Amino acid sequence: MEDVPQIALDAVLVPSGSYSLEGAQEVKGYDFSDGINYRKLIGMYRTSGFQATNFGIAIEEINKMISMKHKDLPIEVEQSVNLNPCQRERTNCTIFLGFTSNLISSGTRETIRFLVKHNLVDCLVVSAGGIEEDFIKCLAPTYLGDFHLG
Repeated sequence: MEDVPQIALDAVLVPSGSYSLEGAQEVKGYDFSDGINYRKLIGMYRTSGFQATNFGIAIEEINKMISMKHKDLPIEVEQSVNLNPCQRERTNCTIFLGFTSNLISSGTRETIRFLVKHNLVDCLVVSAGGIEEDFIKCLAPTYLGDFHLG
C-alpha cells in the first residue's frame, strides 16, 4: 500500500462508526441444502439485499392486497348498486398494475396476461406503447438481444 496516495487511503479506509443493530435485519439468503420450499424461497427475497429486498417487500404488499380482496364486503357495499359497466364482482381492494410498455415484448407479458385473465388485477396503467408492443408480440416472436450485436 506504499504506492497508494494518502488521500485515497483516507477516503477509503475510514473507521466504522457506531451503529445500533436494534431492529436491523440480517442479510440472509435461502439455504438450498434443505430442498426447495417455494414459499420459503420467495420469502427469503425480503432479506437477500439489493433489489431482491425490494422484490420481497413487493411480494408482501401483493399478499396483503390479495388477502384483502378475499375478505367479505361490508353488507352496505354489497347491497349498493354496482356501477361497474362490466358487472365485475366487487371486492375490498382494487388493484392497479402499472408498467412500462417494454414489458409487453418481454417474458413478463405472459405473467400480466395471467393476472388479468384470472382477475388478480383490476386496472392496467400502461403507456400507449403497450398497444404497439402487444401487436408486435402477436405478429411474431421476439428474441433476446444485445446492444453489442453487429
